[in-house]
Amino acid sequence: MKKILGCFCAFLVLGMSTQSWAQTDLSQASLEQLMNIEVTSVSKKEQKLTRVAAAISVITQEDIRRSGARNIPDLLRMVPGMDVAQADANTWAISARGFNDTYANKLLVMIDGRSVYDPAIGGVLWDLQDVPLEDIDRIEVIRGPGATVWGANAVNGVINIILKSAKSTQGSLLKAGSGSSTTAQGLVQYGGKLRGHGFFRLFGQYSNNSSSTFPSGERAADGWHISHGGFRSDWDLTRKDSLMVEGDFYNSDEGETLNTFLSLTPPFMATFNSRIFARGGNILGRWDHRFSDRSETSVQMYYDGGRRQQYGLHEDRETLDIDFKHHVAMGPRQDLVWGFGYRVNSFDVRPGYAISMIPPASADKLLSSFVQDEVRLSDSLWLTLGSKFEHNAYTGFEYEPGARLLWSPSNRQAAWAAISRAIRQPTLEDVAVRYNAAAFPGPDGLVSLLSVFGNPRFKSEELLAYEAGYRAQASRRISADVSAFYNIYDHLRTHEPVEPFLESSPSPLHLVIPNATMNKMHGNAYGVELSSTLRVSSWWKVSPGYAWLKMNLHADRGSLDADSLLDVGNSPRHQFQIRSSIDLPRHFEFDSGLYYAGRLSALGVSNHARVDARLGWRPARSWELSVVGQNLLEPRHLEFVYYANTVQSTQIQRSVFGEIRWWFNPHSQ
Repeated sequence: MKKILGCFCAFLVLGMSTQSWAQTDLSQASLEQLMNIEVTSVSKKEQKLTRVAAAISVITQEDIRRSGARNIPDLLRMVPGMDVAQADANTWAISARGFNDTYANKLLVMIDGRSVYDPAIGGVLWDLQDVPLEDIDRIEVIRGPGATVWGANAVNGVINIILKSAKSTQGSLLKAGSGSSTTAQGLVQYGGKLRGHGFFRLFGQYSNNSSSTFPSGERAADGWHISHGGFRSDWDLTRKDSLMVEGDFYNSDEGETLNTFLSLTPPFMATFNSRIFARGGNILGRWDHRFSDRSETSVQMYYDGGRRQQYGLHEDRETLDIDFKHHVAMGPRQDLVWGFGYRVNSFDVRPGYAISMIPPASADKLLSSFVQDEVRLSDSLWLTLGSKFEHNAYTGFEYEPGARLLWSPSNRQAAWAAISRAIRQPTLEDVAVRYNAAAFPGPDGLVSLLSVFGNPRFKSEELLAYEAGYRAQASRRISADVSAFYNIYDHLRTHEPVEPFLESSPSPLHLVIPNATMNKMHGNAYGVELSSTLRVSSWWKVSPGYAWLKMNLHADRGSLDADSLLDVGNSPRHQFQIRSSIDLPRHFEFDSGLYYAGRLSALGVSNHARVDARLGWRPARSWELSVVGQNLLEPRHLEFVYYANTVQSTQIQRSVFGEIRWWFNPHSQ
């Protein structure tokens, strides 16, 4: 800990030593402007941050530019309460308020309203969310349930990545970089104007990332490269109508080291390097129509398809989604948002080394509607009531109501409280998987096979959440945000032993010792999240944050699954961070961050800290140079371990990266 404090104190001393030469014209938003940023993820309508009754953080484009991050997971480390851990060179575990895993199934993630939550496995494949960081307008992160408007799987949090319009990215952009871990990264982008009142953006991006290291010091086989291209167009059709169409495609080649069941004959298990191949694309269109200043509608439709080969498994997936929303001000004191949607997911999954789906092909439909009504009770008090109603293919009808109360006596402070219900609906894996975990010879010579089976009667996991918070701008230099929560969970997933049976195919004859997926666990979680922004001077900003989490899980009566209770140890109890942004003379910038995460008792991962730092130089609006160091405290450390050790985790290494950006038309950036 002394080393950590020493490193960060050095950053602060460097900042104080530049005071007499620092520039005062920083072109940065004031704290008051930051407090009044408009967000849309809480209620599907534009709201000022001071009018939002939820624990929400916003990562702005300026935060992104000065972060030194090369991917979205590293950006999310900036949000207090978000648990971000890297398992190997191409895999992350990201969650909020507990239950972290490489497939964290209680966190909903969207890009411009398109869900990237995988409905087959339940989680987000972060290696495929390769959005050019320069094209992100902001990232809105809700800690806590957002199911009242977003529906199933928005249980412990919602991340909405909102991209810039094509109009705001006119001209050309070139980016190139290289370093010790990312050996090559490049972006080529061009934005132009179409006939009439339209604008477009085209981009192509490539990244090549080297392999990381096992705890033994041996080089792993988890290196990966990904190519990604796409477009966006924005049209002002009339004074009341606008149209946005965007799409992209990707191709990824990655690696991992598996330790998996492979045969019913000795040695049964095998450890080997395996490749991951993924390719796919999507297209999204959204039409917005404004009837008047008091009424507007939006219709959105997208198609998303992809193919992925991992664990020897071949998965083809297609999603078609249609969504309608109507926002209407019904009077000076009442604001209503309502809508409905339809989604169909189709799957074709061919068996892998130890995993199969029964049946291999399926399709499920999701019908939904929602309504949310905000009532102004007084000049400073607002009450919001609403609910999402859904019908899915696995559990039928579901409802997710919520109530939020906000007291805001001025635009500088707000206190809020909320109660809401959310569900994590079953996935294809929950109901149809067969996973052969291990095999071993029995006392009579008959091979025994330990297998996990899905359950067509699996129920939705449920959450009842109580939340409260307060945010304020104490002065022109200080703002603070605090939130507290108490979550009650029911029908959590377990794997229960059932009656063994003999199986002759594949040969030889063997005894299957099955575990079935069931809902025999409950529990609670509670905690506090704190964040603040301090403008020490016109050229120096400091942003500390802290999160504390306590989880308790209990088996239902009759449950024989003890392993699932260990999920409490997948998330750290304490997290701390402090970030510093300093403007140096002659257009230099120095940004640094210290991130600390407590130990993960269930995974054998000790507490760890990392320091990241960036030195940037932007002598003109048309180009920028930067050098970034990550994980500077030690050569390498372990952040997360795969569940059941099916995939061998690696240590995250210290790295240095250099990058240049060149805008041909800087006034549009």
